[in-house]
Amino acid sequence: MNLIIKNGFVYDPLNGIDGEIMDICVRNGRIVEGLNEHDAHVIDASGMTVMPGGVDIHTHIAGSEVNSGRLLRPEDHVYDVEPRKTITRSGVGRSVPSTFVTGYRYARMGYTMICNPSMPPLEARHTHEELEDTPIVDKATFPLLGDWWFVLEHLRNGLIKECAEHVAWMFNATKGYAIKIVNPGGLETWGFGRNVKDLDDPVPNFGITPREIIRGLCLVNQIINLPHSIHVHTNRLGQPGNYITTIETMDCVKDLAKTERPVIHITHCQFSAFKGDSWQNMRSGAEEIAKYVNHHKHVTLDMGQVV
Repeated sequence: MNLIIKNGFVYDPLNGIDGEIMDICVRNGRIVEGLNEHDAHVIDASGMTVMPGGVDIHTHIAGSEVNSGRLLRPEDHVYDVEPRKTITRSGVGRSVPSTFVTGYRYARMGYTMICNPSMPPLEARHTHEELEDTPIVDKATFPLLGDWWFVLEHLRNGLIKECAEHVAWMFNATKGYAIKIVNPGGLETWGFGRNVKDLDDPVPNFGITPREIIRGLCLVNQIINLPHSIHVHTNRLGQPGNYITTIETMDCVKDLAKTERPVIHITHCQFSAFKGDSWQNMRSGAEEIAKYVNHHKHVTLDMGQVV
């Protein structure tokens, strides 16, 4: 089959192509210099991104929370069955697909790399067993370290170097890819039936704040030179008025950016971008967040689309 993808914004890091508008010609599965439009299927990709393969930087596909979801939704196994075929294995889908179905469906959508963003360190072995069972696509996983006791103790005591040494050991032990911070300080506080209210609300028993956790792990990330910036699920996710917390979170590490490389990634930002002071007047604060991101190079984000 001959295929021409026309007028797309092409990104191909391996070949140094960074957003150029160009045509991609494919003959029998291989990219070629050119094709006759009369002998090819033409796709007009004007205004669209064209890349070698999709990368989902945040997708829950393996580990303890995913298996909890499978246990909570046994009806999924009946409603979305994928039968075994000549070269593919069987599985089930819907809200929490099985491992093989996860790999097959991501591949069908054009993805080649998917990142599992929340691996409890004590569940690392099983998480990797599931990732190993997910076919076709490349995988990475992020250990949860934002409320890890050793991290909290080191940061509270100002031991950044020692914290970096511990985190490096953790990455060697868990085979992780990036530092994941979920509701910094809030997970530990939740154990006492509470939550943190803002970046400067201290964590019980540790006396450290979410701001100090984020900044400390940002420094740790720079010391051990991981391939991805700290991956942050912000405080007050899903609550009215949380867009202010999101902007403050991005801004609190601005001074730590010493190069063009981003130092923080805000994940599923659509849930951290709400205005209002109650559920009655909650509305979008996406414009304010977009303005901040467009004027600062130290931050990246994903909107948290469901695929």
